[in-house]
Amino acid sequence: MYLKKLVNQSLVVFTLISPVTSIAIAKTGTVVTKMPLDPAHGLLEAKSQYRIEYTAVDGVRGKGERTDSAAVFIPFGPEPEGGWPVIVWTHGTVGINSDCAPSLNTRTARDSQYLNTWLSLGYAVVAPDYPGLGSDGMHHYLNAQGEGWSVLDGIRAALTEFPLKNELVLVGQSQGAHAAFAAAGYQPTYAPELNIIGTVLTGTPYFSAESDVASLFTKSDDKNQSSGDPKIPYIFYIWQSAADTNPTLKAENYFQNAALVQLDEAKALCITPLTQKVMHNRLNMNNSLTPNIQSLLTNALPSLSYPTLKITHPVFIGIGGDDINVPTAMQQQFAKDVQAAGTHY
Repeated sequence: MYLKKLVNQSLVVFTLISPVTSIAIAKTGTVVTKMPLDPAHGLLEAKSQYRIEYTAVDGVRGKGERTDSAAVFIPFGPEPEGGWPVIVWTHGTVGINSDCAPSLNTRTARDSQYLNTWLSLGYAVVAPDYPGLGSDGMHHYLNAQGEGWSVLDGIRAALTEFPLKNELVLVGQSQGAHAAFAAAGYQPTYAPELNIIGTVLTGTPYFSAESDVASLFTKSDDKNQSSGDPKIPYIFYIWQSAADTNPTLKAENYFQNAALVQLDEAKALCITPLTQKVMHNRLNMNNSLTPNIQSLLTNALPSLSYPTLKITHPVFIGIGGDDINVPTAMQQQFAKDVQAAGTHY
């Protein structure tokens, strides 16, 4: 079958960053509410589609229960014996405000085409929003534990509520690749009952002790140094997430005056309007960031990092040679590091 062929050809990622310990928690992944999804936010290849809210552990803080949300799409056709196999779609950057949640908005043409294809092939789609998107609190951007635990609890909830088979493939793009790989890393200890048979990643963000802010943004000697950089919104979201945890952080220590208005607006603006403002105002590394921004990234590293790169199922990594959002060099380093761990593929 198509999916198994894809998995067999994929790159398996192995290496250990930090140990994942067992987590003693109450039962989570329980559906709290279930309602038909607004058709404007749905997919044409779905016979039925729902928005659910479910219980989850607060991964940002490492304890406590919260309620997160997801969309679930069921394909046309007779239900297969044992239930529908599942694509778990982890979405790219949408923002950090609750209103930016994919389940509350119309999906992009690209995402709709992609997910409709999976539905047409006979796969159900479970699409978590992540904590703080469509739910209470600020979304902590690229927080691996927050994303990963919520995705796994969303899968648990969907499996108990819908005719789905415990045969799962995580598929993520950009921030979604970060969320998918984090979920894959946490799964053995956080949700060992889930049967993840493969993970597909494209445009994967990767942070390590060697991560250098200067390498992520347009260099000062670049001929386009006066142009806006579409990656600036991402550092805004990372700072807002850090400031939500540590209110003593002062924006002016990390950002120049030209960027402060858009930095504040990042709390409310979803990615498209925020990026439009950044590009219109030509915000980039040279006129927006201070040298202290490196310390922001360094201090955020524990939350940005994957729990492990050693995954026991096949992982496919797709890299865009002209990616303007996740630097190609970052993606290549990710692939290089996991390959250096001795993984055959």
